[in-house]
Amino acid sequence: MKRWGVLIIFLLSFLTVGCAGHYNVPMVDVTATPPDIVQKIPLNIAILITDQMENYTFTGQTDNSLEGTFTFLLGQMIKKNVFNILSPVFNKAVLVKGKPYPQDIDAIVIPKVEKFQHWYAGAGAVTGKALAKISIKLAVYDMKGMLVWEGIISSPKIPGKTYSMMSGNEFLEATGSAAAESVVAVLQEAAKVITFSREIHAFVSTKGVSETITLKPSGKELPIVKSDVDELPSVKAKPNKNSYAIVIGIENYRQKLPKADYAVHDAKIMTDYLIKVMGYPEENVVTLLNEHATNVDLAKYFEKWLWNNVEKDSSVFIYYSGHGAPNPKTGDAYLVPYDGDPSFIDQTGYSLKRLYDSLGKLQAKEIIVALDSCFSGAGGRSVIAKGARPLVMSMDTYVIPPKLAVFSAASGDQISSTYEEKGHGLFTYFMLKGLKGESDANGDGRIEIGELFNYIKPQVERIARKTYNNEQSPQLIAPIDLIKQKLTEK
Repeated sequence: MKRWGVLIIFLLSFLTVGCAGHYNVPMVDVTATPPDIVQKIPLNIAILITDQMENYTFTGQTDNSLEGTFTFLLGQMIKKNVFNILSPVFNKAVLVKGKPYPQDIDAIVIPKVEKFQHWYAGAGAVTGKALAKISIKLAVYDMKGMLVWEGIISSPKIPGKTYSMMSGNEFLEATGSAAAESVVAVLQEAAKVITFSREIHAFVSTKGVSETITLKPSGKELPIVKSDVDELPSVKAKPNKNSYAIVIGIENYRQKLPKADYAVHDAKIMTDYLIKVMGYPEENVVTLLNEHATNVDLAKYFEKWLWNNVEKDSSVFIYYSGHGAPNPKTGDAYLVPYDGDPSFIDQTGYSLKRLYDSLGKLQAKEIIVALDSCFSGAGGRSVIAKGARPLVMSMDTYVIPPKLAVFSAASGDQISSTYEEKGHGLFTYFMLKGLKGESDANGDGRIEIGELFNYIKPQVERIARKTYNNEQSPQLIAPIDLIKQKLTEK
């Protein structure tokens, strides 16, 4: 009898609010907290809200078969929140309805609703809860109308206020609350995504260079910023004749993926360090850049060249700077070659499992792998198939052969950042700085694997947090006997 009583109350509630007909959902104010941005993107933007977008309404039924239609003023909700949430990301932001744009504007941001859904769920015997989810497409254009960046960001399923099933007003207010909260949630996530967008940061860099050229008097060259780690130490390395290295830097991709900024520079300087600081013979170091680092090239050098050359007392060093990608179906991590496609990553990528299996078959006494990449698909030096969600990857799940020491630039749910002012990947910069001598904690003139990692990790974490408001914690997986293995020695 108790169950029947609850059912009767539930049915009466929808007789009260009406289980058929049309309902205009009211605008509800929610607190739109601006994102915590440590460093603004140095652009002046205009957020374009066209008349069509400002007056955009969504009319539709719920996804749980309730009868009746509901109209949401989504355009007004977006206009109300987009400026407050996105403006802190940039140097300056203004709302505009169209041309003419203010003269000092660098780029135009255009929001568009892609999809909206709402639901209802019982919260108690006589109460219910409204839920909503929205996807918004944001596009950033330069002042010539060229697309700089675009992305579709979706909110999770957001709950609104709990309502009494006997109150039609509370029912509609809860519906509006869920819709407004979903708009705020997706714009807050959009602010984070934009902050770490490589395309936008590359546009900033290019814009800055072109402006500087215009402002400089003719006949004067632009100053070239050179990183301190680009100047090699003066110490002469001891020869390490039976050592082999493969260095890979992929900055530009055939599939028009986002650039992996500074990856080529990373690889070139790492090659210099291997030869001049770590004692690797020049003829034993293979450097593969951009179009010379295809899937076939990786297989050729990892699986054939090393096998043909490495002997039982050899040392091997593998360095990779470029994009990584996950396989969303299996959770496996892949290096993305020049011709790699995240949508077909198992056919076009080179998996870490395959890499470790191949290296584990070598006769070498020790093998060091350094990956300035990340594999979740969440941004930074990682990409993912369109429509797939970022994954939390765990490097610990891989079976690492006992003679391998693997440095990775970030943990499985993080992104690998670039260090703009130094012109390198953040992880690579501090690896080079450590190899240059900064990681020699005990001053004995030799740098061991453990010493290098103990130097890199806190430095990367500090700069990532301080400069980019980002968490990046490098990882080291290595057997105990390799932790003391020396990398350089005077």
